[in-house]
Amino acid sequence: MGRRRSRLQVWLPAGYLTVVAGLLVWVEVLARTGDAGFAGIWPILATAPLSLPALQLFLPGPASPPAPEVAPPDGTGAVPPPPDAWFGGGFHGVLLGCALVNAAALWVLARGLAGLLARRRR
Repeated sequence: MGRRRSRLQVWLPAGYLTVVAGLLVWVEVLARTGDAGFAGIWPILATAPLSLPALQLFLPGPASPPAPEVAPPDGTGAVPPPPDAWFGGGFHGVLLGCALVNAAALWVLARGLAGLLARRRR
C-alpha cells in the first residue's frame, strides 16, 4: 500500500501556486488599467530566489550592442518580434516556471518534515 500524503504536503505547494497565480492576475489587471507601477515586484519576490537570475534573460547587459534588424524573407519589411524565453510566456512564463520549481521544493520539504514527524510518533 502506498504512503498516505499529509495535508501539509498537499496544501502548502498548492497554496503557494495559488498565491503566485493570483499575484500575476492582479499585476495583469493593474497593467491593463495603467496603475501597475511597481506591482510586478511582488510576484518576483514571491518566486525568489529562482526568479531573480531567470529574469536576467529579458534584460540586456550594460555593454551589449544593439540587436541588428533582420528583414523577413517574405519581403514585407516588417521586423519579426524577438523570441520570448520559456515557451513564449515572457514575464508570466518565467515566474510560473520558477513558482513550479519552488512548489516542488516545498513539496519535498513538507514530505521530509512529515516523514520526520511520523518517525517521532512511533
